[in-house]
Amino acid sequence: MDKNTITILSPSPNCWKTKKIITSISKFIDKENIDVEFEIISSLKEFVKYRTWILPTIIINNKIVARGYRPSNEKIINNLK
Repeated sequence: MDKNTITILSPSPNCWKTKKIITSISKFIDKENIDVEFEIISSLKEFVKYRTWILPTIIINNKIVARGYRPSNEKIINNLK
């Protein structure tokens, strides 16, 4: 099975909002016992590639699921493999 990836486009890995979203999603993912790899990207090239300026942007398995907020648990589950 392919590994699930959650990518977060963020102005910085130290951004408080990014940290808060990662912590919240991690708790949910751990509770559901799902294997997920997190990646934080702070590259302007990636922001342009995904055509977003609203940060943090949450991308699950290469699909944008939220811009500027934490997606719902249902939305997270629906986009995981």
